[in-house]
Amino acid sequence: MVDEQERMLKQYYEPAAIAERRVSEQRLDAALRNGLIQGKKARKQRQLSKVAFASAAAILLLAGAAVYAPDSLFGDRSGAGAVHTANSRIPAYVNQLAGDKGLLREALDQGKYQSVGKTAAYEGYLVTVDGILTDRKHLVLFYTSKSEYGGRIIPDPDGTGLFDASYDKLKFKRFIHEPSKLNGIYDGKEYHDILVYDLSGSEKLPDEFYFAGKWYNGESTGDRKFLEVKVPVDTNRLAELERRVNLDKTLDFEGQKLKVTSVVQVPQRLYVNVALDPSNTKQISALSDWSLYTKNDAKDQFLNLEDLNLEEGEWGIGYYAPDYVQGDLLELHGNMVETKFEGSMKLVVDTKKKKIVSAPDGRIQLPSVNEENGYLRITSAFQRMDPLVNQNMRVEHTFTDGKGMKHTLPDDGQSIHEGWRSNGAMGRDEYYFDIENRSYPQPLTFELTEYPGEILKNPFSITLQK
Repeated sequence: MVDEQERMLKQYYEPAAIAERRVSEQRLDAALRNGLIQGKKARKQRQLSKVAFASAAAILLLAGAAVYAPDSLFGDRSGAGAVHTANSRIPAYVNQLAGDKGLLREALDQGKYQSVGKTAAYEGYLVTVDGILTDRKHLVLFYTSKSEYGGRIIPDPDGTGLFDASYDKLKFKRFIHEPSKLNGIYDGKEYHDILVYDLSGSEKLPDEFYFAGKWYNGESTGDRKFLEVKVPVDTNRLAELERRVNLDKTLDFEGQKLKVTSVVQVPQRLYVNVALDPSNTKQISALSDWSLYTKNDAKDQFLNLEDLNLEEGEWGIGYYAPDYVQGDLLELHGNMVETKFEGSMKLVVDTKKKKIVSAPDGRIQLPSVNEENGYLRITSAFQRMDPLVNQNMRVEHTFTDGKGMKHTLPDDGQSIHEGWRSNGAMGRDEYYFDIENRSYPQPLTFELTEYPGEILKNPFSITLQK
């Protein structure tokens, strides 16, 4: 504990050039109050713990010898029906959230769970990192949180992260399943959940890192408290959290080609990687209605699209698949792709005559220009080409009148007055936006930030994993 206080003191008095990662005065005061009082007790506890550790180590060695390790080759299901390894160090909620099968279940059954059991507390908020699974490129962190004021607390998606021993933030992407929902377990007092991080580039999880950031009750944005937990990594207990099957399957959409290069399994997801052919004459902007189908235990299932990684020349389409078992059938289904629009991105409208003067192409319609809620609402539309695809456009925040004067779209503090909707009765996709209801020199010119491209169709179904 004394060492921890010294680190925080040193960090607090670091130069202002790195003030964005300094310990706050409130945290420093709380740490000194709590830590220095407990410092003498901690020294005595360390001496007693050496004896206990020697006995515990002998027990762990015996337990480790009995751990079952199934074949880890992608495509082998020999361990799919194995009885889960009993381990009292694994909290019950971890087993529950990991499920009965899938990548996390296999890692737990192989004895790769690393118990941590460290708690951070500040002003009534408590967070315990119970344990982790990691291969140093992917991290699955199991935590328990609670508030002494009642109710659950959760990490701020943007304000919580991973840091190395020097407090430099690690480069990672956090995967969140259904961001609008809480997916963990709340027992009325404590909340238990999983956090999944993927480190990017050449970044690798160090032997010791800090899990740190702001926590709140999920509703009030003002009542956020900063907590951090130092987490060690046992490099002798690394899990297998990424599996790849290389593929070479080409799809052709009216002369525009894509190649399915691989399918990769990581915690809770399957990624289908698709490379764009450099000889394509059109830029593909979206892979519409592509779905991944799997079949296991005599059950058919379409996996939900959850994530999309975009890199130059390649797409990584992520599907939520926490219980996918290596070797289960995988089929990729789809119908079409969309291309990026390459023409003029201007829409010129005469709002007095309620007509389009010029547009990127002839597809766009102008159903109405009407007064609504004190504003002038301009509604544009595209004739529906496919029930699975919405054709969207969007205007810039500023526009120009007939005399070259610039105007700004009304802003409510969060977004401009705009919206998208499907008009099934008229068979079209609509986009509306509001401008101030006043007399403008005509016509009005709107720069577009989005405009739909072509839809290229070629229904397909290909097997990725038999």
